[in-house]
Amino acid sequence: MSNSFTRRQLLGSAAAAATSGLPGLSWSQGAKQKLVWVVSSATFEVGTATQTSVPYAAGFFEEEGLDVELKSARGSALGAQLVITGQADIVHAGTSVGLMVPASKGSPLVAFYNMITQNFQMPAVPAESPIRSLVDLKGKKLGVIGQATATVPIVKAVLEDAGIDPNSVTFVDVGYGAQAAAALWLTKQVDALAMYDSVYSAIESVNPEKYKLRILTSPLSDRISFQTALVVKPETLKNKRDALIRLGRAHAKSTVFALENPDAAVRIHFKRYPEQRPSNVDDATALALGRRSLMARLTNMRIDNMVVKRDKWGFMHEVDVNTYVNMLKKIGDVDKQLDPKSIYSNELIDEINRFDVAQVRRRAREFKG
Repeated sequence: MSNSFTRRQLLGSAAAAATSGLPGLSWSQGAKQKLVWVVSSATFEVGTATQTSVPYAAGFFEEEGLDVELKSARGSALGAQLVITGQADIVHAGTSVGLMVPASKGSPLVAFYNMITQNFQMPAVPAESPIRSLVDLKGKKLGVIGQATATVPIVKAVLEDAGIDPNSVTFVDVGYGAQAAAALWLTKQVDALAMYDSVYSAIESVNPEKYKLRILTSPLSDRISFQTALVVKPETLKNKRDALIRLGRAHAKSTVFALENPDAAVRIHFKRYPEQRPSNVDDATALALGRRSLMARLTNMRIDNMVVKRDKWGFMHEVDVNTYVNMLKKIGDVDKQLDPKSIYSNELIDEINRFDVAQVRRRAREFKG
């Protein structure tokens, strides 16, 4: 693929139309199929819009013939447990604690759609902090949403790569939003945060004049691409193959929709989850803050700017998978015998990408819901 791959090409790459992807047409081959989908987030903040609000309001689940029940989990490890124990069909999870760790401990899981493709969960410090690099985190306290979050192994791995003992840092639960902001700036409970893109944006939005974060990166962090995925048990991949294709397609459509019209996606989200609208601000300010959080996430879901280029939503490249698996093996979080090929499958990707992207983009531009 050429390095001149454009956004238009990206959004138009799946233009082979399938009947279930055409506007105005719905699934007509029987009753809707029920799926239970876990989103590994304690709250459905605006960064989750392509999973939790857009596919409902824009009709993508409906036209794919799906009845999707949403559940939330405070961290990917807990979300994966809901799938392992049969309480859910699919989890959107961090691929470390939500896929590789349980798989290496004997709980077979497989990813069928790579959702967040960029490294979106690196440590962050206040802009004015004397901490300038990962090395400076030695002996520090890092605030996390919860101990089961997939951010923890990422941070441990990049610290180890930087020459720092991962066990020299302490992870402290500080929650989301205003609670996390207070722990960092007011009570000084922690020195840094170990969270992720859209949550960082939400924390800064608590007080945009005062709260500014600076992300710490490293050469290794820029190579971590296989970040989150839709994960199921192998038998679900086999027995509910068609429904999973339609779920993946609905999410791909929602991603295209949100990229084309992020303001519409934010409005949709605030209507479905009014508690996520920033309080004590006018509508224009609330929309701007929501757009900022959403774009923080959408930027990390792009596929046209990856080191290993691709043009299909959800595709997983073996280079990306192997890089992450080997990183976690090195710090001891994943058994060295884990075969990377056993934890992902691209068998659904071609069918997931069979929809008319141009029409989805037009629907986004014209959306009046």
